[in-house]
Amino acid sequence: MSVERSMASEATDDAPPPLELGRAAGVPLYAQIRDALRQQIDSHSLPPGAPLPTEEALQARYGVSRSVVRQALGDLADLGLIVRQRGRGSVVAPRPEHRRRADQAGGLRQQVEASGRHLRTDIVELAVDEPPSAAAAALGVTDTWRLERIRRVEEEPLVFMRTWLPRELFPHLSAEDLDGGSLHDWMRARGVEPQGGPRQLQAVPADEAVAAHLDLRVGVPVLLLQGVTRDQYGRGLEWFTAWHQPDTVFDVDAHVGPRPLEPGGGEELGRVRELVQELALLLGTQPPRA
Repeated sequence: MSVERSMASEATDDAPPPLELGRAAGVPLYAQIRDALRQQIDSHSLPPGAPLPTEEALQARYGVSRSVVRQALGDLADLGLIVRQRGRGSVVAPRPEHRRRADQAGGLRQQVEASGRHLRTDIVELAVDEPPSAAAAALGVTDTWRLERIRRVEEEPLVFMRTWLPRELFPHLSAEDLDGGSLHDWMRARGVEPQGGPRQLQAVPADEAVAAHLDLRVGVPVLLLQGVTRDQYGRGLEWFTAWHQPDTVFDVDAHVGPRPLEPGGGEELGRVRELVQELALLLGTQPPRA
């Protein structure tokens, strides 16, 4: 048995139970198989690079002809979700890489559109709610808005965000105000200038809400960016948690710290003092006291 066939067999063994095709539902059989496989791809049950079950295995699982299976796989290939390789079967296509800067507050729209793609923001919920203790400590208030949004790139959910905002600073807020736009731009239009603040980045398992909003399986590791944004006066404007797709790449601009003083550095300091004294004699001035 070839490696590819062995891996495909493993994928078949790990797959969910066979789908009961609705033969009288009016939906073509190939479309039902296509959608079942797409759900496994979208939920990362079949991650990028994973082999799909062989055509024979799919025939046996769904009880259909090879032409039906091939039509389903053809649709997935046309959608860019799988790569079909002659003599080697099909594998899940690599997902497009999403990049953003971890050391930049906001600016996701500019970062996405700079790569030639479109970012869309959908408001999931806006409500008055009591913040968690970490948000209350960062904002200094307990009277807050809870704003939940999904940021999508070319219709694919990239980030699920839960943001807490002080009602004292933003007493009037509606979903229509923010629909499709930037929260920071909305703040600026009201005379509040976001400056930035500390951020933490960690990998966490997706809970039910996050998994549902990002089209993932519960427990899949996602990247959580959490932090507070303040204005020039130090006021907390927002405290947020942003769960990113697992294939998001965070770029950081790292700097090398100053060279530490090495043992024996006193000799260099003594030489500097000698040079200062010589310069003072040349200028006819009194050298500074050590």
